[in-house]
Amino acid sequence: MRRMLLACLVILGATAAFAANPYFLDRNGVLWTATPDAQGLVLTGQQDGVQVMQSIVPFPLAIPGAIDTQIQVAADDLTGKVAVVWQRNWAPDTSEIILAVWSGTAWERIEHLSGELTANPRNPSIRLTAVATTVPDADDPTMATTLQDSFLHIAWWEGTEQSHGTYAVLQLTADQDDPSALTELNLDSFATIGLACGQPVPATVLEHPLFASADASNHAQLLFGSQSLCIFQVLEIHFALDASASAGSAGPPKIAQRRRHTPIFGVTAAFPLTQHMNMEGTRVILGTNLNPVAYRVVDGGTLQYVTFANGQWSPVRTLTVSTALTMDQAIPLVEDLAR
Repeated sequence: MRRMLLACLVILGATAAFAANPYFLDRNGVLWTATPDAQGLVLTGQQDGVQVMQSIVPFPLAIPGAIDTQIQVAADDLTGKVAVVWQRNWAPDTSEIILAVWSGTAWERIEHLSGELTANPRNPSIRLTAVATTVPDADDPTMATTLQDSFLHIAWWEGTEQSHGTYAVLQLTADQDDPSALTELNLDSFATIGLACGQPVPATVLEHPLFASADASNHAQLLFGSQSLCIFQVLEIHFALDASASAGSAGPPKIAQRRRHTPIFGVTAAFPLTQHMNMEGTRVILGTNLNPVAYRVVDGGTLQYVTFANGQWSPVRTLTVSTALTMDQAIPLVEDLAR
C-alpha cells in the first residue's frame, strides 16, 4: 500500500462531538448554523453577531414524533453555497439522510440520499473539497484555462442484516438540475481485502464512517469499516479532469467551467477492527507511519483512547483530567501518540 500524507498528521472527525456539528464559519466571517423546527430545518447566518440570513428548508416533519438529528453544515468558498446534511428519524429504526443546498436566495436542491427508510440510514458525516486545474494551450504557452470545481462528500451507515457504509459526492459547481452531479456508492465495493469477522462487531465500532480533516483541501479521505471483512480501510478520493476539450484565451489564465473534475477512488491503508473502542464521538489520528490513535471524551473529565502498532490495537486506556492537567492539555498529549 502506498503511503499517504507523509509530512503531516491526518485528523479524522467522528459523529457526536466532532463530526455532527451544526456550525460552520466561512471566510467572510458568517457563522452558519442549522436547528430543528417543526416546520423544517432552520438555516441561520450571523456575521459579527448580527443575523444576515434565515430560511427554513421546505420539508416539514409532518409526523408527530419525528425528529431531526446529526445536523451538519458546510459553506463552500467557491460557489457561496451552504449545504446542510442531517438524519431525519421518522420512527424507531426508520430514518433517512437528507441533503439541502442553499444558493444565495433560494434552496436549489433537496436530496433524499438514502433510498429505503427501513434500512435505517444513520450517522452521516461530511467534508468539503475544492479542486483547481490550469490547462495550458498546446500551441501557445501564454494561453491557459483554469477550471475549478467544489464537492461535498457525505458518508453514512445503513441496513439491518446486511448493513454497510454508503458514500455520496455532490458537485456543487454543477447546474442545480444536473442529475449527474450526485453520485452514491456502496462502500463495501471497496472492501476487497481482509478476513470475515469471527464474531459480530459492535455497532458502536462499525457504524461510523469518518472523514479526514487533512492539510490539503483538494482531496478527501474516508475511514470506514465493513460488516463482511474485519477491517477498517482508508478510501482516498481525489479528482482529475474529464477528457472533453476546453479552449483557452490569450493572456493570464482564465476561469472556466467547460470541463469538470471527476472523482478517482483508491484504498490507501487498512487496519483490523477494534472490538472494544466505541467510535461514536471518537476522533482518529493517523501518523506518518499510518498507525492510528483513536480517542473520545467520556463524561467530560476523562479521555479514553487506543493506539495501533505492530498490527494490533492496544487495550483501551484512560487519561483523567484535573486542575493540574486540563482537557486542552490532555488532548494534544494523546494526539502526539500518533507517529
